[in-house]
Amino acid sequence: MWLNSHTLYPCYYCHHQYFKEDTLSYADGRMLCKDCAKHIIVTTANLQLVAEWVLKQIDVLGLRFMRGYTHVSLISKEKMKSLGFDHAEGLATNTVSTNMFFKNHHLHAQINVVYGMPTANLVWVLSHEIGHVLLSQHQYQFNTMAEEEGFCQLIALLISQRSQNPLMPRVLHKELSNPDPIYGDELRKAYATYQQQGFSQYFQKFI
Repeated sequence: MWLNSHTLYPCYYCHHQYFKEDTLSYADGRMLCKDCAKHIIVTTANLQLVAEWVLKQIDVLGLRFMRGYTHVSLISKEKMKSLGFDHAEGLATNTVSTNMFFKNHHLHAQINVVYGMPTANLVWVLSHEIGHVLLSQHQYQFNTMAEEEGFCQLIALLISQRSQNPLMPRVLHKELSNPDPIYGDELRKAYATYQQQGFSQYFQKFI
């Protein structure tokens, strides 16, 4: 539904506040600016294209990610809420087995992402969720969940920086300036450590 109004609406995805053009409104309440609306992903075929591009960047970076054991799906915002994640755009669920010596082994993963995201935002979200899968594949655990989220945000940043999507600068600005103590502060901490240590040292357990 396109809303014609003189009222200014903040875009759900790029957070631009001062556009005067029409906005695309989803039934779940999300409102997208005209720019973001041009790039939304609403088909499984296009989702797979984006996922393949993200995985290619994982390979280029040199991270050891096991392909063939991760399924990616589009779901509605309502479905994501029903899973208990009201504000999430993506969710990775890892399945592991435990042997007789109580050692865990990653089996497969399911990544769900919300229907109708612009491509640039989807690249960030998919990259972040793949970060969680990567940790499960290598059975690596951080001391806190906040640190894990910072790690996954860093992977999203490094992959997103390789994108030529015209809306990616908006996403990078939004994420790097995010005031959230976990998704913003922990990203900046992880990025600072990464810049200090370098790629090989920071990701030594994943390359």
